[in-house]
Formats: sequence, C-alpha cells, structure tokens
Amino acid sequence: MNAKKTIAAFVLTGLILSPFHTYAQEGNSDEGLITAEFEKKIAVVDELLALEVGYEQEEQDAFVNRVNQIHIDIEDYLTSMETDIFYELNQYRELSDKLGELDIKADPYLNGGEMQAMATSWRYGDILYYGSGSNNAIGEKSFTGHTAVLSTTDYYVIEASKTANNGAKVHHWNRSNLWKGASGIKQLKVTTKLGTNATTTERKKAVDFGKNQVGEPYKLKTSIWSTDAWYCSKLTNAQWDHAGYNLQSSRAFYIDGLLAVIPDDILMDANTRVLKTWGTTLPGKI
Repeated sequence: MNAKKTIAAFVLTGLILSPFHTYAQEGNSDEGLITAEFEKKIAVVDELLALEVGYEQEEQDAFVNRVNQIHIDIEDYLTSMETDIFYELNQYRELSDKLGELDIKADPYLNGGEMQAMATSWRYGDILYYGSGSNNAIGEKSFTGHTAVLSTTDYYVIEASKTANNGAKVHHWNRSNLWKGASGIKQLKVTTKLGTNATTTERKKAVDFGKNQVGEPYKLKTSIWSTDAWYCSKLTNAQWDHAGYNLQSSRAFYIDGLLAVIPDDILMDANTRVLKTWGTTLPGKI
C-alpha cells in the first residue's frame, strides 16, 4: 500500500461538519450557566492536579475515588445537555485537556500498576483520538476530530473514513495512513466508571467486532445504532458497546434529526481515560 498516495487522497476521516450549533437542539442553551458549571469542574480538576498523593493505600484510594467521581460528574452533566453549544466553549476544551492530565497522573494508582507491566505493548482495543481544531492527516483543521481503535495487529487500526483512492468505508490498515500529519493525538483506554481496566477479553471483543465491519460503507447521516454504515466515532462507540461499554457521554449532537456520537463524546465519557498524549508523533508501543 502506498501510504503517501493514500494520505494525498485523504478526504474525510471522521465527522467534518459546519459549526456545531447548526444542529443544536433547543433547550439548555444558556451559555453563561454552562460556562460557570465548566469552571466549577475545572476548579475540582485543578485541585486534584495540585494534590500530592502519599504512599498510604488509604490516601491513594481516596484520590482515585475523587478522580472517578469527577469523571462521573462531568459525564452526567454532558448527558443532561439539550444543546451542543458547549462544544464551542473554551472552558469545555480546557476541561477536557486538564482531565486528560489528571488521567495520566492517576493511572499509576489504578489497577494495581497493571499498565506499568504492559509498558512495551501495543494496546489493542485502545482508542486513538484527535479533537476539533487539531490537524488531520493532510494538515487541515478538523471540525470534530477523528477516532480509531488499535488492532491486534501491531500498528494497525480499525477506522471508518472517506478517501478518494481507497474508498469510503471501514479500513483495517497501518495507522500511518490517516494519522501521520495529525496533531493533538491521544491514546485512550477503556475502563469501568471506577477506573478498572477493560479486560483483555473485552478489548479483543471490541477489535473483533470492528474487523467484522471492514469494507462496510462510510456514511455520515446514519442512525447511531444501525450496523449498515459507519463514520469514525460511530464505529468506535459500536465496537466498545459490543464489549459492554457505551462511550456516548453526550446526547446533544444531531445531524438532520439523527442523534450522533462525535470524538469528543468518547474522550469525555466516564468509561475512557487518557493513557498517553502523542501530540504529532505516530502512536507506537507505550
């Protein structure tokens, strides 16, 4: 496969839409109230980021419980939204960035240090993400970002995308095809709401579901739970829903009356945690 040719032919990786509020539902649209709520949650995250966690197990457990709770509180608030205006707010982006920092800080205290034992593994089932405003694979700004799921084949991902030379469909291929040139890349792991890692069996189940969709068509205007067409984050959510984890943190985004799940919903869900920030580097073994 000619990766350079593939990248040059790149058209669409995830959801690329006009401004979010085009599809907003009427309802809880008071920007001031939403901003104030986000600022309260940022203050909680800031406090946890500044906290010095001691060596006592009780102290570490208390820290982990607070991290879990802020994830749940954020998801509950986003799920209650009846407007998608919050995606555009600076405070929303600040909250998501700082929450990722907190995830990385908290990771050593979760799961008995399991991640350290897997530090050289290609973590199949993990999710690659870049968000709105990040560069896509040809250096253009993405409106809503993109997601893919790491495969059981090293450096391969499963993703739904639209390309000129390789079709508009679900691909199983090297991550360099649509991630080289992107910015703001993060790797997410899937957990319970209490921070317990998804099992290897569950991760394999998510991957296998995605592989079974390879070659199926890419379509933007499609029901979120249909299985006949896919866009990037719809496929990622479906893969993990098949393994028992719904990653749709918000219920606010609609496309022509159809409920959608976008990459930011997956990032902010209480069942995902930022494992590593890759920036502009192609994800590899961690």
